[in-house]
Amino acid sequence: MKTKLLTLWAVAVTACVLTSCGGSGFGKLAMDSEEAVTKVKDIVSSNIDSGEWKIVEIEWNEGVGDAATLENNLNNGGIYVKMVKSNNGVFVQNFMGQLGWKPTAIDTDHWYDKLYYDKVTPIDAANLDVAAIMKHINDAKSMIPAEYEFRSLAKYQIKAGIPNGTSGEGEYTDGTTSEFTINVVEKGNETVSSAGTTSIIYYEIDFEVAADGTLTMDVE
Repeated sequence: MKTKLLTLWAVAVTACVLTSCGGSGFGKLAMDSEEAVTKVKDIVSSNIDSGEWKIVEIEWNEGVGDAATLENNLNNGGIYVKMVKSNNGVFVQNFMGQLGWKPTAIDTDHWYDKLYYDKVTPIDAANLDVAAIMKHINDAKSMIPAEYEFRSLAKYQIKAGIPNGTSGEGEYTDGTTSEFTINVVEKGNETVSSAGTTSIIYYEIDFEVAADGTLTMDVE
């Protein structure tokens, strides 16, 4: 169930997320922590050969489903990397927390038919600015309406300056942009019960970070 409430998306999830039902056998690594961002930086930079690939997108999330949503635990989720090869082919590789961060097989991307390798200014995973990313997350928390409180960072995505179209045609730019989603709950109204089932009602708020670092809350 999903409805829009001003800038917030309301979603119901069964209450077992409060007690970490399911969950990862690798412990807790808070999504909104410096350690989690550093983990992403280290995994991507140590597994993706920048001499062979140009990274155009990095995303990490807390996972989906009742055992992951609202847990704010990177170890329940994954890291997803999109990259382009010198033949202009676009590929993806994933790293899943519950698999001990072992890389999946490199696969063809299902969105882009191609990207022009020579035009791409890649994301430098080894030089991800952990402090800047943390500032974006913490600044976003300060923008949460007073009647709500932070519950989890659902996902964070960094994207190179590449076209949106599937053909790879369009403008290529230097620098990166980012977008991320945080989950909040309404204070005093976190749960709803129906037919013997209790669900948590949480809301998604989207944020965008421009190439110049400007943070904007999505108000559409």
